[in-house]
Amino acid sequence: MTTAGAQRVFSGLCVASGIGIGRAFVYRKGAPVLTRRRVAYHQVSGEVERFLNTLHQARDEIRRIRRLVASEQGKELAQIFDAQLAMLDDPGIKEQTEALVRGKYYSAERAYSETLTKVKESFGNIENEYLRERVSDIADIENQVLMRLAGGEVQALHSLRANTIVLAHDLLPSEMVRLERRQVKGVVLDVGGATSHAAIIARSLRLPTVTGAGDCSREVADGDLVVVDGNEGQVHLRPGPETERRYRSRLRRQLRRERDLEARRELPAITLDGRDITLMANVDVPTEVQVALDYGAGGVGMYRTEFLYLNYRLPSEDEQFKVYSDIVEAMAPRPVVIRTLDLGGDKLSHVLESPPEANPFLGWRGIRVCLDTPDLFKTQLRALLRAGTRGEVQILLPMISSLDELWRARALLDEAKDELRQAGQAFAEDCKLGIMVEVPSVALITDEFADEVDLLSLGTNDLTQYTLAVDRGTSKVAGLYDPFHPAVLRLLKMVADSGHRKETSVSICGEMAGDPLATALLLGLGLECLSMSPGLIPEVKEVIRAISADEAEKIAAECLQMRTGYEVRHHLENAIGEYLPFWHQRHH
Repeated sequence: MTTAGAQRVFSGLCVASGIGIGRAFVYRKGAPVLTRRRVAYHQVSGEVERFLNTLHQARDEIRRIRRLVASEQGKELAQIFDAQLAMLDDPGIKEQTEALVRGKYYSAERAYSETLTKVKESFGNIENEYLRERVSDIADIENQVLMRLAGGEVQALHSLRANTIVLAHDLLPSEMVRLERRQVKGVVLDVGGATSHAAIIARSLRLPTVTGAGDCSREVADGDLVVVDGNEGQVHLRPGPETERRYRSRLRRQLRRERDLEARRELPAITLDGRDITLMANVDVPTEVQVALDYGAGGVGMYRTEFLYLNYRLPSEDEQFKVYSDIVEAMAPRPVVIRTLDLGGDKLSHVLESPPEANPFLGWRGIRVCLDTPDLFKTQLRALLRAGTRGEVQILLPMISSLDELWRARALLDEAKDELRQAGQAFAEDCKLGIMVEVPSVALITDEFADEVDLLSLGTNDLTQYTLAVDRGTSKVAGLYDPFHPAVLRLLKMVADSGHRKETSVSICGEMAGDPLATALLLGLGLECLSMSPGLIPEVKEVIRAISADEAEKIAAECLQMRTGYEVRHHLENAIGEYLPFWHQRHH
């Protein structure tokens, strides 16, 4: 029975699309009770041993979970727990914890908690969203270790009834993977972002999920009717009859559309007049490769390598080679575009000893870090070149702003090849080299760069921010962020035209590539390779197959004449409704 209460609507982030309707299960997990106690001198050795034994127990539990996930949901998803296992084995964390026990006579739980608090703070302050979200992984192992040290039980989700919506303040990866898709129809979290491992798991499970929903879990009772709108980022608590009816109708249409899209999954992305468009996937972690294949991706358009640099130590060449090879082999014969390290000094302070910056967005990041740390850069380049023997690898350089940076990067690439030759290591001599076009200076002289590289990849997220001087992560100005701004569109057109003139491949890998509203516009601008989050591929493909290239060019020409982003959006809404009559019904 539905609990009495007023209707409420909460807004959050769309991290896994779809609509879920069901009864609420509010997950309220306990937390270890920690004291700030100290131990006596004669207890120190025993306390250290207790800590190390507990780490061993936690390691066994995570390995058990990993095996369970691998058997039930696939080895790719199970790899999420590799980072946790690495952190449990991290010598820096163990040494710091043991030092606090031996030097300050802290209890094991107090020492471990203080050590991980510092780690979480370092990750929480970094600019890169994906790395910020790794705090959940730290919290997961912290919970498992501290609960054991404090003598409590490690919390787990209960067996759930059919048609359940799970609501919680947050869910750790070890909790998220235990959700049964047959019983659970949606997830709502008060906190979390689109790149958290909880979000990645939700997308892998194809479970409608909204995060960042504020105090939603506190405002609902077990048994309340809940609607999760993973398309619009809305959560409806105790919806009225009309709202429930509307969403059940949308859910039926969604299920029919999913069946239709699944039936057409293998169909090519070809316009009505025969233009072949390549649809690829953006991938953050190895676990998403299988998801990309399931959605029919023609390859990986951008693989972000930042997750390899999460721990206190830098990954070795062999460690990187193993990860890259696994992805390339899984995708073969499809190409895999791998972006080199795109971090700033603030994001690697624990390993690079970089001082804080007043404006890291314009500071030491991307290729600038790589060029200033050539050994770090060449280690990654050697791993990438070796992985190129397992399939088609294309190397993508981020944050390029001048030809000089490109030339210096290419010189280091040549050095990496020489070092591999001298070591007798097999590698791909002909790996294609490309750059991210995300700085206006590059877009304005793309002809010069097109003569020098094999691939130009438009990173519209940063390109839009740099062009409009807007940080979309700052709430007061985020509303000014607009990839449909005429200035941004004209830069995209310049880059596409340069690629055609110079016969250099041009792709787009920013969020704009996965927006069905932008599809006709991008095709009309001359872009024929779009890379996006895997789950967006079917709908973008549907738009492509419903329009001719000539019509797309006409739409783009009209948009380029407009003076505001609002005008562009309005025009595209009307245009797409003409060749996809069901568009407005679907999205409104």
